[in-house]
Amino acid sequence: MKKNAFTLIELLVVIAIIAILAAILFPVFAQAKAAAKKTQALSHCKQIGTAEQIYLADNDDTYQPGYYYGEPNAASNKDATGIIHWSGVLGPYVKNWNMYISPMDKTGGLAPTNWDDRPGGGNNLGFGGGGSASFTPGTGLQDQQAPRISYTCNEALMPRPRGGVGGTLVGQGQNVVSATSVASVAGTILITDFSDYPNAVSGTGPGGTTNKSHRPTDAYALDAAGTIPYDTSNTNNFPIYAVSAQAAKLIFAAQATAPFGGGSYPHLIYANSGRYTGKNVAVYADTHAKIQDPLRSLDCNAFEWGDRAYNQGGAEVLCAATGLPVVAK
Repeated sequence: MKKNAFTLIELLVVIAIIAILAAILFPVFAQAKAAAKKTQALSHCKQIGTAEQIYLADNDDTYQPGYYYGEPNAASNKDATGIIHWSGVLGPYVKNWNMYISPMDKTGGLAPTNWDDRPGGGNNLGFGGGGSASFTPGTGLQDQQAPRISYTCNEALMPRPRGGVGGTLVGQGQNVVSATSVASVAGTILITDFSDYPNAVSGTGPGGTTNKSHRPTDAYALDAAGTIPYDTSNTNNFPIYAVSAQAAKLIFAAQATAPFGGGSYPHLIYANSGRYTGKNVAVYADTHAKIQDPLRSLDCNAFEWGDRAYNQGGAEVLCAATGLPVVAK
């Protein structure tokens, strides 16, 4: 009997077809997987927005600070007195801490500055204190903060501790912002993605090289070129300019190699340049969540970072190109 078998040419044709199909389908599968992760991240932000909405209802429509210190008047290393972070303030309103971790975050979520590594201390509430942020020192203190976090807040609406009064740089009573004072709550970013580069967020200080995952971001600068950082730790910040898209590209490009803390850059360096194919997820000031474009958010005629420095008495924010006030989206 004559046996039927594939010839070498037929086998090569089949292999070639499989290779072509793989080349076509693998990118499709990768895109589908990325889209699913983006959907999951958006769901997380919707949950954060819901928690924020309930918090606002309980607190006269006033946003919590980005963070404050356990002992705001400590003589040095206030970080080591404990951080009370915006995510920790929302703790009673959330069901689990995993919603603060983006599935696309290369760091797995940044750990707090202070995490309890004592025997029986909980190892950062079971989330660990090392990982990609292994320079984070363990302490006997647990910050009131999500144990892993992929998101940061907008300093214009959730300010950091302020200073610059009477020679005290940090530790003054800090301003809080009412939602009713914001011109466009639907068009102003409240929370968005952290940078994927821990060095761009973290820094050195009296406590050594530590995680600074409590740091808020903003899209302001003290010069039109977008090179001098705006910082609510100093109340004498004038004039205030919106960081332009051109300046933002340079800031984002510096994230990978920025020295710890990126202190010489505007605080936009703490935000992500676009975690989901050039886009981020964001919670807005009215607590809805959506996908946003970090560069388009800097348009002077549809500015999404606060048309005024609400954390600083509503000071005007100027367009770098024209010198005129920006317009809220």
